[in-house]
Amino acid sequence: MEGTYGNLDSNELAYEAPTCKDRVLSSSKKRLYLEVIIFLGILNVLLLAGLIALGVHSRYLAAGLSNIKPILTQDTNDKPSPTFTANLNEMIGPAALLRSSFLQQFPAAQIDAGQGMVVMTDIKSNVFLLSGSGWSKLGSVPLKHASVGPAGIWGVNQQNKVSKFVASDFVPIRGLELKQIDAGGQGQVVGVASNDNIHCLNANRASSTKELMNWSTRFVDVFQLCSNWSWGVNSEEWIYFTQISNSCHQPGSWDCIDGEAVNVEVGSDGNVFVVNRSGQLYERTGISGQVPKGTGWRIIEMSVKIRQASYDLGYLWVVTETGFIVKCTK
Repeated sequence: MEGTYGNLDSNELAYEAPTCKDRVLSSSKKRLYLEVIIFLGILNVLLLAGLIALGVHSRYLAAGLSNIKPILTQDTNDKPSPTFTANLNEMIGPAALLRSSFLQQFPAAQIDAGQGMVVMTDIKSNVFLLSGSGWSKLGSVPLKHASVGPAGIWGVNQQNKVSKFVASDFVPIRGLELKQIDAGGQGQVVGVASNDNIHCLNANRASSTKELMNWSTRFVDVFQLCSNWSWGVNSEEWIYFTQISNSCHQPGSWDCIDGEAVNVEVGSDGNVFVVNRSGQLYERTGISGQVPKGTGWRIIEMSVKIRQASYDLGYLWVVTETGFIVKCTK
């Protein structure tokens, strides 16, 4: 470390003996310096103790908050969109979450709505059913994907084994292994195998689950049923549309629809929604009896990224990228 020193004059004494007055002044200064140092030391100790106490309090506060189940807030009009008003107050923080009576089962992995019921799975493969204003655990079998509809409640586990909810728990179903399943439509159950082939169980056999009727369409690996119409997206994020009969006979050709998506949802009333790779949510427009595949897409503005969506009876349920459940209404 370098410093600058003053030049010494050769005529000046390098050292002068201090006088009594100088000693008194020096002693007073030393005393003053010592008192200042002691005061600063005490102040530092108090500040350190305060920081330690604050840290301990923060840890206990964080632990307490981690035990609080997040709660979905009431629907608001704070975030308007062309067709929906989304409830996004749960993104603000715990204070906002505690104001709602709608319990959040966090973090959610997947959700499905149908026949007036809503089921969801969490990241630990637990299955829950919406009951009143809260979630009730459904059965004891861990499932990665669950679906509810006219055919009942179905699901698949991490090993792609299929189960159906009967009485009070999920029971295994003989047949093909499927990585995704859908119980929508008019009683049909449709699933996607690991090789991306689609298999259909017709409404008559869905109750007995003794036999699987299947048909294959290459590369369509995510789908949703709506009455006799089916939508799907492939691994390249292309969107497809086709018709499926109640008897699960070979469908018509798959029509490629403009746009890109990683997830598609079809409501029982024919409303269609997709989520793209960027977490944006779109609604299909122009759907009618004459034009069941619609004519275009309309974005639903959300302030967070969406992972997956499900629609039933006028309510759109979405799972955000962070695992929160958001309920949207028209």
